[in-house]
Order: sequence, then C-alpha cells, then structure tokens
Amino acid sequence: MSAREVAPGIFRLGNRTVNWWAIAAPDGVTLIDAGLTRHMAQLMALLKMLGLSMTDVKAVVLTHADIDHIGVAEELRRGGAPVYIHPADAAAASGDMRPLPKEALLNAWRPRALIGTYEYARDGALRPRFVKETLPLTDDEILPVPGSPRVIHVPGHSPGSCALLLEDPSVLFTGDALVTKDPLSGKRSPSLLPRFDNEDHEQALRSLEKLAETEARLVLSGHGPPWEAGVAEAANLALA
Repeated sequence: MSAREVAPGIFRLGNRTVNWWAIAAPDGVTLIDAGLTRHMAQLMALLKMLGLSMTDVKAVVLTHADIDHIGVAEELRRGGAPVYIHPADAAAASGDMRPLPKEALLNAWRPRALIGTYEYARDGALRPRFVKETLPLTDDEILPVPGSPRVIHVPGHSPGSCALLLEDPSVLFTGDALVTKDPLSGKRSPSLLPRFDNEDHEQALRSLEKLAETEARLVLSGHGPPWEAGVAEAANLALA
C-alpha cells in the first residue's frame, strides 16, 4: 500500500489490515508504530516523495508491542532513530510476547481473518524483528520528537498500551486501544478488539473514557480508516 496523506503532514502506511503512521514536521519525521517487517519500502517511498532521507526519521513511538506494530522499529533503531514504548510493554517488544490466544485460532475461519492472516504472513509477521533497546513513555509527557505528541497511557489491550495526541491539529493515534475496523469481522465502526484479544478487557473499557477526554477531532487507529467524527463519538460507539 502506498502512503496516503490523511491530514496535513500525517501519512498512513500499512496494508488493508493494519496501519502505522508518519508525522512529517519541519524538524523531521516521527513514526507512530512500525507496521510489519516488510513495510520498509513504504517508508522509503514516502521519504523520497517528501524529499527526505532515512536520517530524517527522528523517532519511532510504539503504541504497544504486538508484532504488527513493531515491524521495522529495530531496523530504524539500528539506523539511529530511538524507539519509545511504555515500560509495561518493553519486554514484549524485545521478544517476551504473550502466546496467541486460543480463541484467535477458533476465529481464524472467518473470511476477513483469512485475508488478514495472508497479508500478515506476506508482510513478514512470521519473522518478527524484536527491538533490542527502547526508551520509556510516561503518561502525560510531551515527547521531544517531531510533532511533540503527548502520551496517554490507556492499558487494557496490553498493560503498556498508549495513545498519542497531537494538539494542533487535533489528532489522536489510538493503536489498538480503540480501532475503527474489526480485523476479524471487517465491520467498519469504532470498537474495542474482541475480549479474547485484550489482556484486560474491563480495563480496556475504562480506558475509553480517558481517550474521550482528549476531545480529539480525528482518530487514527491501528486497524481501520480514519475516523473524523471525534473521539467522544468513537468511544460511545465502542461502548455500545
């Protein structure tokens, strides 16, 4: 998939199943998540289009440690870009990941899940590259990286799940704490991931309130299209 600009200076990368995002600011590029291991060509094409190079990637900020979000992070770290993640997910990013829930296998027959499985395997999910060194994210800090995103710790999907807020423009990157398309069913509507795919589903529900409090206008999630009707409405729909 080619990169697509979804807001001024904000670009969507990934495939039909998973998203990652680039913030192109005057002082460089910040990546929110890192896709899958074979997605590097997308980033290189985007940088070329912008007249930039790999040295302009100043940071990778991971919303959590799932393999479809850490893909090219280690390669970029080796190239000099620091990788940030919440300490509660740092061990998982380095390889200590939880086993695939058995319910995921029981739902693998769904047509949308089969498409996603194919895309994941094609794009490198079977050979993840774990991140050897990371810097910590702290709730409510403003990161010293291009775009100056503010960290919002929203545990539930994973203990260290974080969202990133850009105050201007009003954009919230939610990772998997709130998605706009169910990757199993293909339903396009704001929701949580299925209960079996959240380490603490009740906590994930509580974290929706924290997301809604940001009052962000544009929601960019780990799965699904941009949501332009505001995070409060998205959170309400996810609670329904």
